Order: sequence, then structure tokens, then C-alpha cells
Amino acid sequence: MTLAFVSRLSVGSDQWNQLVDESPDGWVFSLYEWQELILSVEQWGLEDVSFAVMQNGQVIAVMPLQFNRVSSRLGSSAWGGSGPVVSKKQSEKKRKKIILAMLEHCEQTGLENKAVCFDFSQLPITETSILSCWGINPFYYYDADDVSLISQVIDLQQSHDKLWNGLSYDAKRQIRIAGDKGYSVKTVNWQEHIDRYYQLHVKTYNRTGVEPHPRSYFEGIANLISTRNNAVLWAAFDSDGEVVAYHNTACTDFGAYYHTGCSEEKVNDDGASYLLFWEAVQGMKLRGVSWYDCGAIFPNSYDAKQKGLTTFKSKFGGKPHRIFRVEKRLVVESEMRSAILGQHDVKKSLLEKLRHRVLQHMS
Repeated sequence: MTLAFVSRLSVGSDQWNQLVDESPDGWVFSLYEWQELILSVEQWGLEDVSFAVMQNGQVIAVMPLQFNRVSSRLGSSAWGGSGPVVSKKQSEKKRKKIILAMLEHCEQTGLENKAVCFDFSQLPITETSILSCWGINPFYYYDADDVSLISQVIDLQQSHDKLWNGLSYDAKRQIRIAGDKGYSVKTVNWQEHIDRYYQLHVKTYNRTGVEPHPRSYFEGIANLISTRNNAVLWAAFDSDGEVVAYHNTACTDFGAYYHTGCSEEKVNDDGASYLLFWEAVQGMKLRGVSWYDCGAIFPNSYDAKQKGLTTFKSKFGGKPHRIFRVEKRLVVESEMRSAILGQHDVKKSLLEKLRHRVLQHMS
């Protein structure tokens, strides 16, 4: 099996996205445009080393991959979880060989850039993740550490009544309160709402003591991702018609993911955030999506923000699924190789000395 590794730019968006869209590994953060988006955020200082795998002139796999010189980390992608994306046309046996070759190429790229580690992931709402037997990390056998997380995922293949019954008592109560107070929810155009979205984003992050993301990040979502219908923006309006909260859903035809959100402070007391989340879940079901990922949860965390997010997301039903993540420490690998080579040199030196003494004795 002769494989060739070529840069993302040399392949182009059409071939790259065609493979991502049809692959069971494919996700929004694997798209050609997503790599363009995160590279355009100058503050993050990412360097693109994404590549495609070619065989007989055909693209059979792609790998989003960026290097961050500040953290010395190599990641897929460096902002938003992704990993090896292999064509569905490959047999399981060949698929494993392709992934192994891809990860070896990633490791070599990391070593060349003096990266301390290499990591990649796969979100729960890809076909590969959903079909992983017993929740076993499908990349467990590729000589890397399993550092998976947990996410709350809702099965949208249920009836509307079952989805509603899966909500907690408090979630149902909050949704009714929001309705009684005149809140409403509808999808809006990302590009038309970028100014208001970013205004609320900054308010939300300042309120929670977190550094806001650069505006260019959300401009990329609006201009590059929503135009492919891979990002849907839901807005909550108060009784005066003012937008008071947003819920940004990343999605494919198979799965959806609560990506980002922001709001005015008052919605926390009026139930509007619950109504907004519920309408987004229902909207994705009507769109024909099978799974909704509410995002990472942290059941055992002592961090107040993580505990609050876990409680909120768990009120919408669903079950915990694994966010498959692996990490490989490249510095350790490099040091080990140096040590092995060093031992080899020592052994070689001892053998040379022994050989020299034997020759002296023989003479």
C-alpha cells in the first residue's frame, strides 16, 4: 500500500470537504473552512500542517493539524476537536493501516517542530463514535494515552413527547416561565447578527471572569461555516423584541453540537436560556439530525462554572457519551529514543574496546 502525504492547500476545498462530508469520521471541525477560520485568528498564532493522504491519485483520508509554537503543542485541530478522517470506501483492515500511517506522519511532524505532544479527538456525534462498541476509544490501540472526556448526548430519534418527558422538572418549569414572560425563539442569520452576538459574548465572558474570544473567530463562523449550513444561530427575543441570548449549533446531517452561547444576565432568572436550548434541540430534530451533543460535562469537578454547566446540560435528558481524545508525549518519545541510541553507542563502544583487547591478546 503506497501512500503519499500532501498539504491541505494542494488538495483544495472541494476534494477535502467531499471526503469529510461522506466519511463516518467527518465533523464540522474537520472542514477545510474550519482550518481557514482558526488560522485567521492572529492572536492564536497557529501554523497549519494539515495534510491529505493520496493513493493512486485519489484522496482517501485527511488530517486537520496545526502547531502552536507558544504551547509547543500539535493538535487536530488546534481549536475544535478533530482527528483522522478516512473515506468510508476503505475496508476496516485498510482503514487501520491508513490511520496508523497518518499518526506516524503526525508524530514525525511533531518531532520536526520540537512539539512536546500531539493530540486529537473525535466528538460523540460522529458516526464512528456512535458505533464504537461499549464506548471503547477507537484509537486506543495506536500507542497513545487515552485522555477522553464525557459529554451529554440526546438521541433525537425519539418522539417529541419522549424528548419532552426526558427533561427535568425544573427545565420544564423554566421553559413555561419563559413562555409566560413573552420570550420567543427563532433562527437568525449569522452574518446579520454578528455585532449583537459579539456584544453579548463579551458581556457573558466578562461576567464569568473569562477572557473573550477574538471577534474574528465568530466572524469566521458567520462567513465560512454558516454559509455551508454547518452552523445554525438561534436567538431568544424578549417581549419587546430585543435579542437577549444566542445559542450557536454546529451541525452535520448526522449530528449537532452546542458550540457557543451568550446572553444578557437577566435571562438566567427568566427561564429564557432553557427555552432557547429546548428550541434548538427541537429544531435539529425537525432538520432530521439524529443526535444532539449538549457539550462536555464534569460530574466530579470542584470548579463552580463546570459544576453549573454540568447541572444545566443534564436537565435536557440524554445520556453521557465519551469524547474520544488521545495524546502522545513527543518529548518523552524523543528522550527515550535518545536514551536508546545512547545505550546503543555505549554498547558499541564496549564491544569495540573488547574487540581491540582480543586483537591485542591474539597478536
